[in-house]
Amino acid sequence: MIRVDEFSRLVSAIYATALAPEQWNSVLRGLVRAFDGHGSGLLTSSRSKRRADWQVGGEPSAQAAYNEYYGRLDYVAEVVESAPIGIIHTGTELIYPHVNTEFYADWCRPNHFEDGLFVRLTSGSNTAWLGVAAERGPEPFGTTDRLSSFRQLIPHLQQAIHTQARLADLAQSERDLSAALEQVSRGIVIIGPDTRILHLNTAAERIFVSGDGLHLDRQGSISASLTRSDRELRSLMYRALNAHGDGVSSGGSVSCPRPSGRCEYAVHVVPLSAETVEETIGLDASKATALVVIDDPDRVPKLDTAMLRRLYALTSTEAEVALRVAQGDGLRPIAEELSVSTTTVRTHLQHIFEKTTTHRQAELVRLLLSIGPAGNPGP
Repeated sequence: MIRVDEFSRLVSAIYATALAPEQWNSVLRGLVRAFDGHGSGLLTSSRSKRRADWQVGGEPSAQAAYNEYYGRLDYVAEVVESAPIGIIHTGTELIYPHVNTEFYADWCRPNHFEDGLFVRLTSGSNTAWLGVAAERGPEPFGTTDRLSSFRQLIPHLQQAIHTQARLADLAQSERDLSAALEQVSRGIVIIGPDTRILHLNTAAERIFVSGDGLHLDRQGSISASLTRSDRELRSLMYRALNAHGDGVSSGGSVSCPRPSGRCEYAVHVVPLSAETVEETIGLDASKATALVVIDDPDRVPKLDTAMLRRLYALTSTEAEVALRVAQGDGLRPIAEELSVSTTTVRTHLQHIFEKTTTHRQAELVRLLLSIGPAGNPGP
């Protein structure tokens, strides 16, 4: 029977794996000691592959050999990974009847994995299961005491794996969010309680670093250079976060002048719903969050001909003409640069109007400047 202090250490170590998956080998060694086994492993099984993610005991090459070849022959895994979750299986029922197989003769026996306790821990496309293996002795390994102790550890093992998976999902959500925000040319900031920044993209970071109208204060919150604008901005952020506790979140916009004299920033603050926060952004839905969007009227999007060809099915020459029109060039300079006549440029321009469903140059310029590219802001 496992001692209480040993059981407590095991449980603590199990939960530590949620934050540090590399601690699984330490947990497995603890299981081997506690159950007087010879080895232990945490494995995952999918439709296409079976893999020992963590393993201790046996020959040094046991894990690699299993993953490269013997895993597909594992008749123990075939039963465990399709069994009900939380049901313990013993070597007596799963290993003993198949000692005349290649898997037993060439992998189990050389590694002294001839008996043991095995349990499926999770469901889903990737099933996780764990085993504590032992040499075959005069008595079955699955004694009443071992079964009882193993059963008590199962909920803790399941919770640790669930938490680890959830943290991995959140980390992936954060990476996805960061990648998405980088594709937006506007300054994008997600703020949390106390208006502190949770996420921001490079465009927003560039704005804050310049310190021309907007910056970050010592508490990590967005601050405007002009006192009146700063007061309005903070009021909007607190209202969006419902910091006053009246149950109603609302957004709004404010202009923030720039000491340099360049065009004022237009700052928009929008409350985020709990569903958006948890499902789309991957943050804790219990914490109020808001989106801050910073428009810089002086930002000139950088266009490229490849994007124009993809979006509007323009020819290479049409894309070149459209690009120069967006940059403010007249027909004659465009014709000279492309070494064609102005009549040819007018013909290309007419084709561009048709393909972009615009009718005038001003309308075309507005369209082209509005499309980005999102991830390539100009100076």
